[in-house]
Amino acid sequence: MTDSPFCLSYNFTCEELKALASIARENQDKIPKILYNFSKEVQNKVYSCMSIDEVEKYTKK
Repeated sequence: MTDSPFCLSYNFTCEELKALASIARENQDKIPKILYNFSKEVQNKVYSCMSIDEVEKYTKK
């Protein structure tokens, strides 16, 4: 296997992104460093589909 970029085309719903982000937050210490960029991108996308109130509640978990 190579480290060349791989493209996966999938359109996530906000609810799917929230679920992924929740799993990532609950398991931060288990996520391999190689997935850091992916995890960060999921988190950024989640925040973009939430209201300010939702983000504040989400980040307090």
